[in-house]
Amino acid sequence: MTLFDQKAESYDDFCRTPLGHFVDAVERRLIGAMARPRSGESAIDLGCGTGSYTYWLHKLGLSVTGVDLSEKMLEVARRKGDGRVPFMRADVTHLPFPPDSFDLALANATLEFVADPKAALREAYRVVKPGGRVVVGFIAKLGPWAEQYSKRGREDATSVYHGARFFSYEEAVEIGPCIPEQVRFGLYVSPREFTDEASAWSLEMRRRVSQDEAGAGFMVVRWRKGTLPV
Repeated sequence: MTLFDQKAESYDDFCRTPLGHFVDAVERRLIGAMARPRSGESAIDLGCGTGSYTYWLHKLGLSVTGVDLSEKMLEVARRKGDGRVPFMRADVTHLPFPPDSFDLALANATLEFVADPKAALREAYRVVKPGGRVVVGFIAKLGPWAEQYSKRGREDATSVYHGARFFSYEEAVEIGPCIPEQVRFGLYVSPREFTDEASAWSLEMRRRVSQDEAGAGFMVVRWRKGTLPV
C-alpha cells in the first residue's frame, strides 16, 4: 500500500478550505493557460489522483483518461463520476498506450513523487501526437510551499511528502524530453501570508509582475513534441 492509498479518502479535504481553494484556482488557471485544452481533443492525466483535473478536462469537452498508481485514489476518482471517464492503474514510467495517442499529456504535482521523473516525461512525450503538448505543474523548489511540504515530509513519515523531490526550472529542463516551449510561474502567496481569498488574489497579481521564479510556489512547463532535443 502506498502513502497515497492511505490518504485517498481525505486527499481532497485541503481544496475545500479557503486556502486550498485559492491554491487550486491559481494552479488551475496557470495550467489552463499553458495546456490550452480544446474540445474534441484527447488527453491523458498522469498521476491523476482523485480525478480533479481529469474531470475538469472532461467538462471542457476532451476525451480524457486518468492514470495513477494508487488504486485507492482511483476508487475515489471513479466515485465522483458516472463511469464515462476511464481511470486506469498504471505506472507513469511505463504507460500501456501506443505512441502518438494523445493531443495533450498533463501531470500536475506528479513528478515530485515519481522515482524516475525523466522516464515519466519520456513516456509522456512518447504517447502524445506530433505537435502535441506535455504540460507539467511543479511545486517550485525555491518557493515557500516546497519549503513547507519538505518540512512536513521530514517530520511525518506518513505524509505523502515524505521523500518527495522538488524541482527548479533548470532541473525541470534537465529531465525534459526536449527544449521547453514555455514556462510560467505563480502562487506567490505563502501559506503564512494567507488571510482570505480576495486579499490573496490581490497580493498574487501584484507579485506576478516580474513573472520569474523568485518566490513562486508553483511553475508550469510546456514541452511540444517535435521541438529540438535538449
